[in-house]
Amino acid sequence: MDAQKLWRTARTPLVLLVLVAVVVLGTVWAWKEILKPPPASRPDPCVTQPVQDGKLLSQQVTVAVDNAGSKRGLASQVARSLSSQKFNVTGVGNSTSIVTQDVVVVGYAVDAPEVKLVAAQFPKAEVRADTKMTDHLVRVVVGDEFAGVKDKAAAAIAVDTPTICLPALPSPSAEPSR
Repeated sequence: MDAQKLWRTARTPLVLLVLVAVVVLGTVWAWKEILKPPPASRPDPCVTQPVQDGKLLSQQVTVAVDNAGSKRGLASQVARSLSSQKFNVTGVGNSTSIVTQDVVVVGYAVDAPEVKLVAAQFPKAEVRADTKMTDHLVRVVVGDEFAGVKDKAAAAIAVDTPTICLPALPSPSAEPSR
């Protein structure tokens, strides 16, 4: 049998094997895509909360703390300080987008009461606005030259509206904390 006859004889089964492999791989890929969890939802927009006695209290404000410096544990230290002032600290991490040597407070608007209250906790805080933060979370980013948290910073700030839009407060858990 010469090479041309051999190729004509083997061509059809080879093409069929390639087509079967493509169908099997396509089916496996489609099945994996079907079983993937849905994409993470965007954060809920802020929830209207009452202002008590014309003051926004620290326990109503939700804060996340990021470390932009090289000192390990700096964000955790700041988070503990803010927690001791009764702020709701929801996360600690490393900053991937904001670079600072001291401290930057980022919120929905520079003049938002929750941003002002958090910024008042730091001696030299730079305040920035990010209108993508529609849930009104306040992000604190600290760097290597961070001067520390004020000792006797305000735990409330005057607000001239009866309600304010802030992240939903965590619901109390029925399970004891560990």
